[in-house]
This record gives sequence, C-alpha cells and structure tokens, in this order.
Amino acid sequence: MSATLLIKRPARRSQLSRAASVIMPPTVQFNPSATSWRSSPPTDLGSTTSQTIQTFHSLFPSYSPTPLQPLPSIAQDLGIKAVYLKSEASRLGLPSFKILGASWAVYRAVLDFLAVGLVPNQALPSLDDVKKVIHDKGLEELKVITATAGNWGRAVAKMAGYLGLKTVVFGSDHMHPTTRELIRNEGLGTEVRVVKGGYVDAANEAREYGMEEGREKERLLVMDMGFEGGEKVPGWVVEGYSTMLTEYETQIREQTDGQRGATHAFVPCGCGSIASAVTQFFRDAKREDDVKVVVVEPDSAACLLASLERGEDSTVETGDETIMCGMNCGTLSGSAWEVLGKGVEAGVAVTDKEAHRAVVDLENEGVEAGPCGAATLAGLRRVCADVSAREKLGLGAEAVVVLFCTEGKREYEVPM
Repeated sequence: MSATLLIKRPARRSQLSRAASVIMPPTVQFNPSATSWRSSPPTDLGSTTSQTIQTFHSLFPSYSPTPLQPLPSIAQDLGIKAVYLKSEASRLGLPSFKILGASWAVYRAVLDFLAVGLVPNQALPSLDDVKKVIHDKGLEELKVITATAGNWGRAVAKMAGYLGLKTVVFGSDHMHPTTRELIRNEGLGTEVRVVKGGYVDAANEAREYGMEEGREKERLLVMDMGFEGGEKVPGWVVEGYSTMLTEYETQIREQTDGQRGATHAFVPCGCGSIASAVTQFFRDAKREDDVKVVVVEPDSAACLLASLERGEDSTVETGDETIMCGMNCGTLSGSAWEVLGKGVEAGVAVTDKEAHRAVVDLENEGVEAGPCGAATLAGLRRVCADVSAREKLGLGAEAVVVLFCTEGKREYEVPM
C-alpha cells in the first residue's frame, strides 16, 4: 500500500490541512536529534503526577497492572539478550490501553469545564463527587465529543458513562463496522457519526461540531489531537498513559532483580499520544539509563516517518485497507510531534502481512494481541532484518527490548 504525503499548516492550526504529495521515505527513518535530547514533562500536579494518576486509575473496580511477559524464544530467534512484552489486552474493562489516557483526559476536561481545580498533594475528587457537581449545576445533558480511529472512541464513551454523560463519536467510513458497533454499545447512549474520508476528516468534523457557537454548555470536545482552543487535552492523555509506564518500571525491576532494564523500547503510533508518553518516559532527564525509542507505524499511514524525513510535522493521506486500523490516522498531534521529533531514535513502517505474522507469533507465545499491538514485534523483526539499521540502533547480543502491545485480540481480515 502506498501513502501520499500531505503537509500541515504551521503550528497552531484550527483544522488539520492537506497539501501536495511527495515521495514517501524509507521504511526505517532515523532521527539525529534523539542522541542528545532529554525530556522534562510539564505537569500541573507537582512531582507526584505519575503516582497521583496511578492512584486515580486504581479507584476503578477493574484495575490491576497489566502483565510484563518475557519472550525468550523470540529473543533467541532475533539474536538479542531479552525481549519483554507489556500487554494491554485487558485494561479497565476494555481490550486496549486507550482507557488510561481517555479516563484521565475526560476526567480533567470535565473538571476544567466545571471550574473545579486540583490541588497538589490533596485527594482527587471522586467520580461520584464529579457527578454530583454536574447534577447540581444542571449539566446532565452535556455531551462529550470526540473523533476516533477505533479504541479511543470506545474508551472515551466508557469514561463519560462513568460520569453520567453521553458521547458523540465521529469516525471515518474506513472504520470497521464491528468497531463502530462496539463504540455504540459503550457508555450511555453513545452516538457514532460516520464521516466520509479518513481520520483527519472525522477529526475536523468533531472539532466543528464540538465547538459550534452557542453550544458551549452542551458539548465538551475531548480529542487526543492538539488544535487551537484544545491544547490541554493531549497533555492529559499523555499523562494518563504514565500508569502503564509506572507499572512497567516496577515489573522490569522485579523480573531482573533490578539489574537489567531495557535498552530499547518499541511503541506503536497513530496520532502519537502513546508514543509521546513512552518517549518522554524513557528520555526523561532524571533517568540514568540510555533507552532508544523506536516508533512503529503502518506503511499506509506512516506520518512520523514522513515527518522525520522532512524535518517538520507532516500528514499522510490514508486508505481504508490496513488491519492496523487503530493506527490509521496519518497525522500526528502537534504536541506529540514536539516530543517525537526530538526524542525518538527511529521510526519504522510495517506491512499488514508483517503485523499479521506478529499476531500469530505472539499467539504461539500465549499472548492475545491485535495487529496494532503486535505491530511492535513486526517493527522489531523488520529492523533486525536490516543489517545497517540493526547496527545503527545497537540491537546486538546485549540488547534488552520492551514491546508495548497496545490492544488485545480482535476481528480483522487476514491479508493475502
């Protein structure tokens, strides 16, 4: 499958834009900025942010840390020391990591809408507390508005339902009918609006609907994409994913007696929020270890590769054929690019066949994964098969790789 590169307008854009096509970059693209860059993630909760957010997630009745599973046979096959897989096949009642970012972002967006502030080192308002404020202010008809390529919309709907709010989800007509139905069945009376075109078109429709003049007290736009007037939410999404990373840090120390952390992290990328969270975490200025972050995309929607190749935030036009549908965005959040463009070591694009093979490989290891989650294994295989890329990344006999597998098993058409 091919993709056409489309250039976004500079920075604070009110809509995601389209422009002229250029040739796609290679399937592995390196980033010269990553060697020296370190992150200092901003927060409005002080130095205990990750612990605070993990405490928030632990209040949900279905919370438990997701497993970190060693994959020794895959490591041996690839000629590296160790491979670990952080599986998000079951997270807070959904088969995807998205609920971590969506729950925290919806919660923070609703508090912001209600003008309820958070105080560092003080207990967070409970979900029941928030519902009471919504009731007392007569805002039960408030609807949460979002756009999705799949699991994000379902997660937003579920969280909105916890707060007694309904959701309107905009999705591309490329989205699988089964996915649409799963979103409709989540939350409280969730409405799915199908938009002709790709994820960019759905995101623009959601933004216009959510910010319609005169509807400010009826609609709350919660997108994991940054745009003018909606810059806060992507940061909350990234913060929400810190729970997964806090769990990982504890688990890797337990499994290696504190002696062997990861040297490389592979993470999937749609619009970039989870990739941004992982990059900030491993490139944090406070960390002493040097972990290389590699971002994996579908070859039909490789917007990060295109952005790295051009040195600027770029959008690619997507089709409707990839089995990695949750990553079929073709555009990065502006805030995600600010991190990824500086901190990722490399981007790699994989095909549907490679993603499917990875699903089968993981199933043989006892891991239930969908194509988006398994894409990280496909990306690792792709890089290891490229002698030059492998050497440049330092994926030798002492390498320890963590794969972030972001979704559980799901229905898809097996590529021929």
